[in-house]
Amino acid sequence: MQIVEIYADEAGETHFCANAVNLNTRDFVPPSAPMGVSAETPLTTGVFLELPPGWDPKYHATPRPQWVVVLRGHLRIAAAIDETATDFRPGDVFLLNDKHSKGHLTLVQGQETVALFLVGLPE
Repeated sequence: MQIVEIYADEAGETHFCANAVNLNTRDFVPPSAPMGVSAETPLTTGVFLELPPGWDPKYHATPRPQWVVVLRGHLRIAAAIDETATDFRPGDVFLLNDKHSKGHLTLVQGQETVALFLVGLPE
């Protein structure tokens, strides 16, 4: 499994990279069969939000490291440095980790409101 990360480099520029999520087979919910399970991760917050079509297309940085789960709609995120963009749709998960950067651009695609679940991570 891989998770796309939007991160800041030493110069405060945003970039994309793919990070592997290591899964180990273990008895997670006996008596069901063993399955691939990641290491547990401490979490700090959880918030649902909606972005309407045409939502505020300004570069901004995340206020904290956080996983984003796309629940509904289609969004495109562009990195500030070269405007490289990645599309995210329902079921996609990505990591926002560009708090100390020039930011990223979040663009709602189409006329459907985008629904997200954001899961805060410790700094």
